[in-house]
Amino acid sequence: MNSNSETATASNQAADDLRALLQDAEMALSGAGDMAEEKVAELRDRLRNALDKGSGAYKRAKACAQVKLGEADDYVRTHPYQAIGTAVAVGAIIGLLIGRRMP
Repeated sequence: MNSNSETATASNQAADDLRALLQDAEMALSGAGDMAEEKVAELRDRLRNALDKGSGAYKRAKACAQVKLGEADDYVRTHPYQAIGTAVAVGAIIGLLIGRRMP
């Protein structure tokens, strides 16, 4: 669970960074002359940093997903009948829900 909250925190932080970057981009575009060029260079650096953070968060999320997938695979291999029963139950529930909505 801790890695999930870390991933969510990193995702929220990356989203906040991108929002701030967009606001800075709007401010830079509204300016003119040499100031705009300096701000564009600053924005480019901030964008690179945001992309690096985003790729790091993606890699952590991917690693976490692979670990959880491995755990699920191990569980299914050690308890195959329970896994089959769960899959049948979930399929039946989904089938009932879909059947109710269609006339």
